[in-house]
Amino acid sequence: MADDPQSSVDSMADPYFEPIGPGAFPPLPYDKDIDNDGDDGRPGRDARRFVAAGFVAAGRAAVADVLGTVRTLRFWAVAVAGLCTTWAVVAALVLLPGTAGDSTEWVPPPVLAYVMASSLLPATAALVAMHWGMRYWAPAAAGGDPERRIFAAVLAAALRGLVFAVLILTTLLLQAAAAGEPGTAAAISAGVAVIEGALFGGMGVAVAALGWRAGRTRVAGWALALFLVAGSVAAAAFLVPAVRTEEPVTVALNIERAPDGSTVAYECSAVSVGVAEVYRTERVMWLPAASPSVLFVMLAGDAGTGAGLIRSLSAAFQEAADGTQVLCVNGEPRSRDAQRMPMAAVGLLLQAAVAGALLVGAHAAADRRRRSA
Repeated sequence: MADDPQSSVDSMADPYFEPIGPGAFPPLPYDKDIDNDGDDGRPGRDARRFVAAGFVAAGRAAVADVLGTVRTLRFWAVAVAGLCTTWAVVAALVLLPGTAGDSTEWVPPPVLAYVMASSLLPATAALVAMHWGMRYWAPAAAGGDPERRIFAAVLAAALRGLVFAVLILTTLLLQAAAAGEPGTAAAISAGVAVIEGALFGGMGVAVAALGWRAGRTRVAGWALALFLVAGSVAAAAFLVPAVRTEEPVTVALNIERAPDGSTVAYECSAVSVGVAEVYRTERVMWLPAASPSVLFVMLAGDAGTGAGLIRSLSAAFQEAADGTQVLCVNGEPRSRDAQRMPMAAVGLLLQAAVAGALLVGAHAAADRRRRSA
């Protein structure tokens, strides 16, 4: 009956309880609870594991790509051409009359060749890595989202750079044995080559991934590589006249020097020696720090290798970076604990910043292309 109160009571007699606990609700697409014991294994339950698995797959794809390219004649042609060209330049500088100046009078030619090759081969590794990064971007980046594609290509470029660094180490060790020198410079040169292979390879990948036309990509990549390798040093030399000043100078006392000859500390008296021409090179020395050859010289100089030649170059670079070619400018002393420009660290940071900025831009460009497709 419609008026029966019992019917209304029955409709409210049995309350409804919603189920709670594992499996009660469908999984969220971006659920990050990877430690949930109630995971039912459905897609989207573990986003972080999914991302990690994607990057592992990208790493495997990069290794497979490198294993495929090292079997090609093109790969070894580029590697051997880079090595042979560098050694030919070294031979020309050492053996041809007058090209090495007076350096052969106090450094034997085999040692000079060893030092020059050790400093030039990291630059060669950077240029070769830039070429490989641009050349092998497409095959290494097949499949997946833009982030993992770029990761796979950068990892593949770094692995190719590692192969080239092994070739550099082998040739330098042979030259070290011929010169009767320890293999410290060879090891440092090969280590710098590994770093440059990763950073410049990443730059090459990023330039190629920006989606420009092939001709524009090659021009941009080579322009960037040549500027960092040699143009940064030339730019600093060009800017030296711009930092020339005339400053009052006083007499320096109690000068302390490091084993490499660079000035560590000194005191200044009140006795004036007049006004001197001073080049404030500390304002521009961050530029050449980005060069792979300068990076090698600074690291090898700290290690005390190269029969004094590398230590002398390292000391000269450090004095220019600290601005201590002329002491007691404006009567300012220098203490032993005063900060010195860490040129090696500055160079690595500059290269990493350029590579990182390019890779971020490449990822954004690839993501925009995917959204518009």
